Amino acid sequence: MSLLEQLKIKPQGARLQELCAATGLSCSTGHGLLDTLVELGYVNRCGTHYSLGLRMGALAESGTAPASRLRELFNPALRAFNELCEENCVLAVPGGTRNYLALAALDRHGRPLEWSADARRDRLTTSAVGKVFLANDPALLRRIRRKQALGPVLEQELAQIGKSGFALDLQNSEQGLHCMAIPLRLNGRLVGALGTGAPAGRLQSAVMSRLARRAMRDLLHLARA
Repeated sequence: MSLLEQLKIKPQGARLQELCAATGLSCSTGHGLLDTLVELGYVNRCGTHYSLGLRMGALAESGTAPASRLRELFNPALRAFNELCEENCVLAVPGGTRNYLALAALDRHGRPLEWSADARRDRLTTSAVGKVFLANDPALLRRIRRKQALGPVLEQELAQIGKSGFALDLQNSEQGLHCMAIPLRLNGRLVGALGTGAPAGRLQSAVMSRLARRAMRDLLHLARA
């Protein structure tokens, strides 16, 4: 808890040694705790600096939290994406090395939707949203590679996503569910993704690919800020 308190008063981030000196923890203990918090999405690591993650901001529900800013910034893109796809849609951000974090969601009729967390469905290595993050965030991809071998099939898929710009999930994260996702960028840097999903019989691969290409073309001004 003391590590999180130190990061809260250091919004620009802090080094491991600085945090351990302030909390009285040994570097080995502090590193282990921070590594776990990074994995869960409560802390971000950029090089040698640590800062509070978006999952912590979402829990705080603060109007000034980065999560709230992204939700407000990309709400028009979410609504336009929802109108295009006419299916349940989600605005998501990276939430650690396991799962993504949903900031907002709309049902197929454009109404607010409660997007309950699902560890299997929201997994980075199987979900369309997660694969968009892995294909566009080298640092996140390196952290996951250190923990597990992704395998040649997924590695090849991520390379293809990097070229095409969108990702598909054909029942990998949930039986009977097809999903598609496109990236969102802020000042040229990946910060989130828009995703949609529906029963496989209603949202087929060719349809999703067509929707993704149209969304990236028509919503470009909304998907970048």
